[in-house]
Amino acid sequence: PESPPGDPEKLNDEELMAAAKAIEQVGEEAEAMTKSCTQFVLKKGPELKSLVPTAKQTDPADMNKALARLLSQIQELAVSSEVMLAKAKVAKAKVLKRTSAKERVRQGEDAFKKYDKDKDGFLSRSEVTAYARGEFSLKLPAKTVDKIWQNLVIEDTNGVAFKEFQHLKVMVGIAREVARDDHRKVVSQQKLKVIEQIRRGLSEKLKVLMGIAEEVNDTLIGMEKQVKTLLTRATSVSAERMVEMSDESDFAIQDTVDATESLRARMLSLSEGVEKRFQSDVQEFVKTQAKPLYTALGRTEGRLARARNLARRFREAAVRRRVSELERLRVAARRLIRHNRRKREVQDDGLFGSRVSEEEFRRFFAEADSEVRFADEREAALAE
Repeated sequence: PESPPGDPEKLNDEELMAAAKAIEQVGEEAEAMTKSCTQFVLKKGPELKSLVPTAKQTDPADMNKALARLLSQIQELAVSSEVMLAKAKVAKAKVLKRTSAKERVRQGEDAFKKYDKDKDGFLSRSEVTAYARGEFSLKLPAKTVDKIWQNLVIEDTNGVAFKEFQHLKVMVGIAREVARDDHRKVVSQQKLKVIEQIRRGLSEKLKVLMGIAEEVNDTLIGMEKQVKTLLTRATSVSAERMVEMSDESDFAIQDTVDATESLRARMLSLSEGVEKRFQSDVQEFVKTQAKPLYTALGRTEGRLARARNLARRFREAAVRRRVSELERLRVAARRLIRHNRRKREVQDDGLFGSRVSEEEFRRFFAEADSEVRFADEREAALAE
C-alpha cells in the first residue's frame, strides 16, 4: 500500500531533522505537563477524595477509582512521549551520520580535484607526491610511492582513481607516522650521545663542586653564628652599636649569598654547550646526578631566609631603640634648658637669641648648670 503523507521514508534529511527537532520540542513540553499533572494529583488527591464525594454526593470509592484511572492515563502518556522522543533521537542520529558521511565524501572529492591537475580522473605519481606534501607535510619516499602503485593502481590506468582515494589517504598517513617514528629514533639516539658526552667528565666536575659546596657551608655556618649573637647582645649595646652590628650581619649574609649564587652558576654550567633542543634533557640528567648538591642548595636557601629575617628584626629593634634614646635625650635637654632659663631669669631668646649655631648650642650644654632638681621643677610648675 501507498505510504501515507508524512511517512519518514518519503522525507529527505532536512525534513527529517526538522521533524525530529519538532518532536523533541513537543516531547519536552509533554514531559513537563505530565510531570505537573502527576504532582497535582498526588498533592491534591487526599483533598479531592474528601471534598468531591461530599459536594456531589457520590461514593468515595468511585472517586478513588477515578483518580487511579487518571494517574494511569498520565503514566501512559508519559511512556508514549518517551517512546516518541527515543524514536526522534534515533532518526536524528541517523541523519547526522548520513550528513557527516556525505560531507566527508564531498571533502574527499574536493581534495582529489585539487591535486588532479590534468583533470583526467586519476592521481599520477607527481600528483600523489604533491598530495602527501600539501596535506600531510610529508616528502613521500619513492619506495612508498611504488607500494601505493602496487596496491591501488589498476594496470594500464593513469594512476590512483577516486574510489581508491580513501585507501591512498590511509597509506600516506601510515607513511607519515613511520617517518615521524624514524625521526624520533634518530633524535633519541642523538640525545643519548649528548648525555653520554656530559656524563664522561661529570664525575670529576661534581667532586670539585662538592668541595666548593663545603666551603659555602662553612661560610654559612660562620654567618649564622654572627647573626645569632644579635639575639644575645640586643639588650646590652647602644642603638648606634646595634646599627653597626646590623650592617656587619648584612655584609656577612650578602657574602654567603654571593658564594651560594656562584656555586649555583657553576652547577648550571654543567649543562651548557649542548644544542638547545637537548638542554632540558641534559639539565634533568645533571640534576639527577647532582642531587645531593641541589638538596644542599635548597637547605641553604632556608637558612639564608631565617638569617635575613633575624637581621631585619634586629635592625628594626635598633631603629626603635634609637628613637627611644633620642626621645629621652630631647626630654633631658628641654629640662636642662628650662632649668638654666629659670636660673638666669631669661626667656628662650635670651639664652640663644633668634638664631643659634651648632657651636653655640654645644657650648651652652657644656657650660650649663646640669644639676636639675625635681623639687625646683615642681616649684616652678606650681608658680606657672
